[in-house]
Amino acid sequence: MTLSRRTVLGSTAAAAMGSMTVSGPAQAALDLSNPANKMEVYARMRGMGDGELSLWWWRANIWAKPNDEVAVKIAIAEGLTFQRLTRNGDGTLQDAQAGRGTFRDAETGEPLTTFTNPINGHTAEPDHIRSLNRGVIGPNGIIREPDVRVLVFESEISEPLVNLGQVFMRENFVAKFKGREGRAATSTSSSLTTYVAQADDIADDGKAFRPCNFFYQSLGGFRPWMGMDDATGALSWQTYGQKLGNGPDKASDDIRGWVDANYPGFLENPGI
Repeated sequence: MTLSRRTVLGSTAAAAMGSMTVSGPAQAALDLSNPANKMEVYARMRGMGDGELSLWWWRANIWAKPNDEVAVKIAIAEGLTFQRLTRNGDGTLQDAQAGRGTFRDAETGEPLTTFTNPINGHTAEPDHIRSLNRGVIGPNGIIREPDVRVLVFESEISEPLVNLGQVFMRENFVAKFKGREGRAATSTSSSLTTYVAQADDIADDGKAFRPCNFFYQSLGGFRPWMGMDDATGALSWQTYGQKLGNGPDKASDDIRGWVDANYPGFLENPGI
Protein backbone atom coordinates (compact mmCIF):
# COMPACT_ATOMS: atom_id res chain seq x y z
CA MET A 1 0.00 0.00 0.00
CA THR A 2 1.33 3.40 -0.94
CA LEU A 3 0.92 6.13 1.66
CA SER A 4 1.14 9.77 0.66
CA ARG A 5 2.68 12.37 2.93
CA ARG A 6 -0.76 13.95 3.43
CA THR A 7 -2.24 10.58 4.49
CA VAL A 8 0.56 9.99 7.00
CA LEU A 9 0.20 13.45 8.52
CA GLY A 10 -3.58 13.08 8.70
CA SER A 11 -3.34 9.67 10.36
CA THR A 12 -0.77 10.94 12.87
CA ALA A 13 -2.92 13.94 13.74
CA ALA A 14 -6.02 11.76 14.16
CA ALA A 15 -4.13 9.39 16.46
CA ALA A 16 -2.84 12.31 18.49
CA MET A 17 -6.31 13.79 18.80
CA GLY A 18 -7.67 10.43 19.85
CA SER A 19 -5.23 10.26 22.75
CA MET A 20 -5.73 13.87 23.87
CA THR A 21 -8.09 15.02 26.59
CA VAL A 22 -9.78 18.11 25.22
CA SER A 23 -10.84 20.51 27.95
CA GLY A 24 -13.70 22.91 27.35
CA PRO A 25 -15.58 25.36 29.55
CA ALA A 26 -16.45 24.15 33.03
CA GLN A 27 -19.82 22.45 33.11
CA ALA A 28 -22.47 24.21 35.15
CA ALA A 29 -23.02 22.17 38.30
CA LEU A 30 -25.92 24.02 39.92
CA ASP A 31 -29.34 23.89 38.26
CA LEU A 32 -30.50 27.51 38.54
CA SER A 33 -34.06 26.61 37.55
CA ASN A 34 -34.54 24.06 40.35
CA PRO A 35 -36.61 25.65 43.16
CA ALA A 36 -34.66 23.59 45.69
CA ASN A 37 -31.54 25.61 44.80
CA LYS A 38 -33.12 29.03 45.36
CA MET A 39 -31.24 29.91 48.56
CA GLU A 40 -27.96 28.60 47.18
CA VAL A 41 -28.35 30.82 44.10
CA TYR A 42 -29.14 33.78 46.36
CA ALA A 43 -26.10 33.09 48.58
CA ARG A 44 -23.80 32.89 45.57
CA MET A 45 -25.13 36.12 44.07
CA ARG A 46 -24.85 38.12 47.28
CA GLY A 47 -21.94 36.58 49.13
CA MET A 48 -18.52 35.01 48.89
CA GLY A 49 -17.90 31.63 50.56
CA ASP A 50 -19.94 30.44 53.53
CA GLY A 51 -19.25 32.82 56.43
CA GLU A 52 -16.81 34.96 54.44
CA LEU A 53 -16.99 38.73 54.05
CA SER A 54 -18.10 40.25 50.78
CA LEU A 55 -17.80 43.95 50.02
CA TRP A 56 -20.26 45.97 47.96
CA TRP A 57 -19.82 49.43 46.42
CA TRP A 58 -22.97 51.47 45.84
CA ARG A 59 -24.01 54.91 44.62
CA ALA A 60 -27.42 56.60 44.67
CA ASN A 61 -29.29 59.55 43.27
CA ILE A 62 -31.57 60.90 46.00
CA TRP A 63 -34.87 62.46 44.99
CA ALA A 64 -37.22 64.42 47.26
CA LYS A 65 -40.89 64.28 46.34
CA PRO A 66 -43.29 66.49 48.32
CA ASN A 67 -46.89 65.48 47.71
CA ASP A 68 -48.35 66.97 44.51
CA GLU A 69 -44.93 68.31 43.50
CA VAL A 70 -42.42 67.20 40.88
CA ALA A 71 -39.52 65.17 42.33
CA VAL A 72 -36.22 67.04 42.74
CA LYS A 73 -32.77 65.45 42.81
CA ILE A 74 -31.27 66.89 45.98
CA ALA A 75 -28.12 64.83 46.60
CA ILE A 76 -25.98 61.84 45.70
CA ALA A 77 -24.90 59.19 48.18
CA GLU A 78 -22.01 56.72 47.93
CA GLY A 79 -20.58 54.10 50.21
CA LEU A 80 -19.12 50.68 50.91
CA THR A 81 -21.01 47.92 52.69
CA PHE A 82 -19.58 44.68 54.04
CA GLN A 83 -21.81 41.60 54.21
CA ARG A 84 -21.36 38.17 55.77
CA LEU A 85 -23.75 35.35 54.86
CA THR A 86 -23.57 32.14 56.89
CA ARG A 87 -25.60 29.06 56.01
CA ASN A 88 -27.79 27.71 58.80
CA GLY A 89 -28.68 24.04 59.14
CA ASP A 90 -32.33 24.69 58.31
CA GLY A 91 -31.54 26.18 54.90
CA THR A 92 -31.82 29.81 55.98
CA LEU A 93 -28.98 32.34 55.90
CA GLN A 94 -27.61 34.35 58.79
CA ASP A 95 -27.03 37.86 57.45
CA ALA A 96 -24.79 40.58 58.87
CA GLN A 97 -24.10 43.91 57.15
CA ALA A 98 -22.11 47.01 58.09
CA GLY A 99 -21.66 50.05 55.87
CA ARG A 100 -20.28 53.55 55.73
CA GLY A 101 -21.07 56.26 53.22
CA THR A 102 -21.36 59.95 52.51
CA PHE A 103 -23.88 62.31 51.00
CA ARG A 104 -22.48 64.18 47.99
CA ASP A 105 -23.40 67.34 46.12
CA ALA A 106 -26.02 66.63 43.46
CA GLU A 107 -24.02 68.46 40.78
CA THR A 108 -20.32 68.20 41.66
CA GLY A 109 -20.35 64.85 43.46
CA GLU A 110 -18.14 66.24 46.23
CA PRO A 111 -18.80 65.00 49.79
CA LEU A 112 -21.19 67.38 51.54
CA THR A 113 -20.18 69.22 54.69
CA THR A 114 -23.09 71.67 54.35
CA PHE A 115 -26.39 70.94 52.63
CA THR A 116 -28.78 73.55 51.26
CA ASN A 117 -32.15 72.04 50.42
CA PRO A 118 -33.17 73.26 46.94
CA ILE A 119 -36.85 72.81 47.84
CA ASN A 120 -37.05 75.04 50.90
CA GLY A 121 -33.61 76.68 51.26
CA HIS A 122 -32.96 74.99 54.63
CA THR A 123 -29.22 74.70 55.39
CA ALA A 124 -27.74 72.04 57.67
CA GLU A 125 -24.86 69.61 58.14
CA PRO A 126 -25.84 66.23 56.64
CA ASP A 127 -25.40 62.96 58.47
CA HIS A 128 -22.93 60.32 57.43
CA ILE A 129 -24.49 57.04 56.32
CA ARG A 130 -23.83 54.31 58.86
CA SER A 131 -25.54 50.95 58.83
CA LEU A 132 -25.46 47.82 60.95
CA ASN A 133 -28.02 45.11 60.21
CA ARG A 134 -28.29 41.54 61.40
CA GLY A 135 -31.00 39.08 60.59
CA VAL A 136 -32.09 35.81 59.05
CA ILE A 137 -33.09 35.34 55.42
CA GLY A 138 -35.27 32.46 54.26
CA PRO A 139 -36.83 31.36 50.96
CA ASN A 140 -39.73 33.76 51.47
CA GLY A 141 -37.59 36.75 52.39
CA ILE A 142 -36.35 38.48 55.53
CA ILE A 143 -37.44 36.77 58.75
CA ARG A 144 -38.25 39.47 61.30
CA GLU A 145 -38.91 38.90 64.98
CA PRO A 146 -42.04 40.58 66.42
CA ASP A 147 -41.40 44.22 67.33
CA VAL A 148 -43.80 46.62 69.05
CA ARG A 149 -42.78 49.37 66.61
CA VAL A 150 -43.49 47.31 63.49
CA LEU A 151 -47.05 47.74 62.24
CA VAL A 152 -46.55 46.14 58.82
CA PHE A 153 -43.67 44.11 57.43
CA GLU A 154 -43.87 42.10 54.20
CA SER A 155 -40.88 40.62 52.42
CA GLU A 156 -40.08 38.40 49.45
CA ILE A 157 -37.20 36.82 47.55
CA SER A 158 -38.09 35.84 44.01
CA GLU A 159 -37.23 32.63 42.21
CA PRO A 160 -34.11 33.00 40.00
CA LEU A 161 -34.92 34.03 36.43
CA VAL A 162 -32.41 33.09 33.72
CA ASN A 163 -32.54 35.02 30.46
CA LEU A 164 -29.89 35.36 27.71
CA GLY A 165 -27.12 34.03 29.92
CA GLN A 166 -27.89 36.17 32.95
CA VAL A 167 -29.66 35.36 36.20
CA PHE A 168 -31.93 37.83 38.00
CA MET A 169 -33.29 37.74 41.56
CA ARG A 170 -35.53 40.23 43.37
CA GLU A 171 -35.34 40.99 47.10
CA ASN A 172 -38.16 43.28 48.29
CA PHE A 173 -39.74 44.47 51.50
CA VAL A 174 -42.33 47.05 52.56
CA ALA A 175 -42.84 48.20 56.14
CA LYS A 176 -44.71 50.61 58.39
CA PHE A 177 -43.39 51.62 61.80
CA LYS A 178 -44.62 53.52 64.83
CA GLY A 179 -42.81 56.84 65.06
CA ARG A 180 -40.25 57.51 67.77
CA GLU A 181 -40.78 60.18 70.38
CA GLY A 182 -40.85 63.66 68.88
CA ARG A 183 -41.28 62.36 65.33
CA ALA A 184 -44.23 61.62 63.06
CA ALA A 185 -46.83 59.14 64.35
CA THR A 186 -45.85 56.56 61.74
CA SER A 187 -43.21 56.10 59.05
CA THR A 188 -43.08 53.84 56.02
CA SER A 189 -40.25 52.26 54.09
CA SER A 190 -39.91 50.20 50.94
CA SER A 191 -36.93 48.48 49.39
CA LEU A 192 -37.12 47.04 45.88
CA THR A 193 -33.85 45.40 44.80
CA THR A 194 -32.82 43.40 41.73
CA TYR A 195 -29.58 41.41 41.61
CA VAL A 196 -28.03 40.51 38.23
CA ALA A 197 -25.15 38.12 37.51
CA GLN A 198 -23.83 35.90 34.73
CA ALA A 199 -25.61 32.56 34.94
CA ASP A 200 -22.40 30.58 34.28
CA ASP A 201 -20.67 32.32 37.21
CA ILE A 202 -23.47 31.47 39.63
CA ALA A 203 -23.87 27.88 38.42
CA ASP A 204 -20.14 27.04 38.52
CA ASP A 205 -19.29 25.24 41.78
CA GLY A 206 -15.60 26.10 41.46
CA LYS A 207 -15.83 29.90 41.43
CA ALA A 208 -14.10 31.69 44.30
CA PHE A 209 -15.61 35.04 43.29
CA ARG A 210 -18.87 35.51 41.43
CA PRO A 211 -19.43 39.08 40.14
CA CYS A 212 -22.88 40.52 40.76
CA ASN A 213 -24.56 43.90 40.24
CA PHE A 214 -27.65 45.30 41.91
CA PHE A 215 -30.25 47.97 41.26
CA TYR A 216 -32.31 49.32 44.13
CA GLN A 217 -35.28 51.66 44.47
CA SER A 218 -36.58 52.75 47.85
CA LEU A 219 -39.17 55.13 49.28
CA GLY A 220 -38.95 56.50 52.80
CA GLY A 221 -39.23 59.61 54.93
CA PHE A 222 -37.22 62.82 54.76
CA ARG A 223 -34.08 63.03 56.89
CA PRO A 224 -34.32 65.42 59.87
CA TRP A 225 -31.45 67.61 58.62
CA MET A 226 -33.34 68.30 55.37
CA GLY A 227 -35.72 70.61 57.23
CA MET A 228 -38.86 68.99 55.83
CA ASP A 229 -40.46 67.53 58.95
CA ASP A 230 -43.73 69.33 58.28
CA ALA A 231 -43.87 68.28 54.62
CA THR A 232 -45.77 65.25 53.38
CA GLY A 233 -44.07 63.24 50.70
CA ALA A 234 -41.20 60.80 50.29
CA LEU A 235 -37.49 60.45 49.74
CA SER A 236 -36.56 58.13 46.86
CA TRP A 237 -33.18 56.42 46.53
CA GLN A 238 -32.19 55.35 43.00
CA THR A 239 -29.26 53.09 43.82
CA TYR A 240 -26.91 50.83 41.87
CA GLY A 241 -23.77 48.95 42.81
CA GLN A 242 -21.59 45.88 42.50
CA LYS A 243 -19.89 43.22 44.55
CA LEU A 244 -16.15 43.95 44.72
CA GLY A 245 -14.81 40.83 46.45
CA ASN A 246 -13.84 40.42 50.08
CA GLY A 247 -11.61 43.47 50.55
CA PRO A 248 -11.48 47.20 49.73
CA ASP A 249 -8.60 47.07 47.21
CA LYS A 250 -11.01 47.12 44.24
CA ALA A 251 -12.90 50.20 45.49
CA SER A 252 -12.08 53.58 43.97
CA ASP A 253 -9.45 55.68 45.72
CA ASP A 254 -12.11 58.34 46.31
CA ILE A 255 -14.64 56.40 48.37
CA ARG A 256 -12.03 54.17 49.98
CA GLY A 257 -10.09 57.27 51.06
CA TRP A 258 -13.22 58.94 52.44
CA VAL A 259 -14.21 55.91 54.51
CA ASP A 260 -10.68 55.40 55.80
CA ALA A 261 -10.31 59.07 56.77
CA ASN A 262 -13.66 59.26 58.57
CA TYR A 263 -13.78 55.74 60.02
CA PRO A 264 -10.20 54.53 60.54
CA GLY A 265 -9.95 50.76 60.78
CA PHE A 266 -13.43 50.04 59.38
CA LEU A 267 -12.11 48.72 56.07
CA GLU A 268 -9.83 46.28 57.91
CA ASN A 269 -12.45 45.18 60.45
CA PRO A 270 -16.11 46.19 59.95
CA GLY A 271 -17.13 44.44 63.15
CA ILE A 272 -19.45 41.78 61.73
